[in-house]
Amino acid sequence: MAPLQLGRILLLVGLGLAGAAGAQVPVTGHYPPGQSGIRGASTPGPGFAYTNFSRLFTNLQLADASGAEAQSLDELRYANISMFTWTTDRELLGLRYGALAGVPVATGDLSTPSAESGFGLGDVLLTPVSLYGASRSFDYQLQFTVWTPSGHFSPGSARNRGTGFWALVYSLGGVFYPGGARDAWSLSAVARFEQNFEQRGSGIQPGHDVVVDWGVGRVLRLGSVPVDVGLSGFGAWQLTAQEGGPPGTEDLRYRLLGLGPEVSAALLEPLTLRMRAHFEVEARNIVQGNNLWLILNWRF
Repeated sequence: MAPLQLGRILLLVGLGLAGAAGAQVPVTGHYPPGQSGIRGASTPGPGFAYTNFSRLFTNLQLADASGAEAQSLDELRYANISMFTWTTDRELLGLRYGALAGVPVATGDLSTPSAESGFGLGDVLLTPVSLYGASRSFDYQLQFTVWTPSGHFSPGSARNRGTGFWALVYSLGGVFYPGGARDAWSLSAVARFEQNFEQRGSGIQPGHDVVVDWGVGRVLRLGSVPVDVGLSGFGAWQLTAQEGGPPGTEDLRYRLLGLGPEVSAALLEPLTLRMRAHFEVEARNIVQGNNLWLILNWRF
């Protein structure tokens, strides 16, 4: 699903975590690992598309440097992002040019009936450069994204829906179709390098990070309806040390892996529905939980 990658939208919002875990682990980047899955780097045709991402996720525990539980959280949160994608038939550097924007909203902990669990605007992202290419057996893309600190942020606040810092994201992805059959197997991956800047009000300079989303799928048919079924997942790694923050966090690096089933179906000619569940494992110095995604893509 191109728009995913597209933005990668991210959403991102794993947003409200700073209040829960900011004092014990490094600050993480904007991009929500796992937002791109099967065919996550596919090349879209010219035109406009609207993609809506709904993400229901649990923050079960805080993992320490050994992967053991350092703190039980048991939170339930929801995030939603509207992604608007424009793809042209014009070329830049021999690749088709496009652009996109993502507007996220998110809640606090839904398991507690407090005013701090309500919806709020997250960090809006803009991708002014999204380049796509295609050959018989491959799709590929390059993207440059600016992530803004538009969501509410105050150090330590449970009302945070944003991260409080700017970021630049550089993305590279591709999809391989064995034998050139685009209606059969696909193997995809998208890597995003996130360059993070100083967080306002905290004096923290988050470390840079990389997130790799991947997916392996096979198109089947239920009557006349094509259904893409497979497995997808992600890996997220902190690359550079955090500067500032609580004592000891400068010596920590986080990592997180996840995987699970994914399925999508073209319900109508312009409308595609996608669902995926990711179970997080191998967490180090980060909040660990599980994610359920529901994604609707409408092409105009």
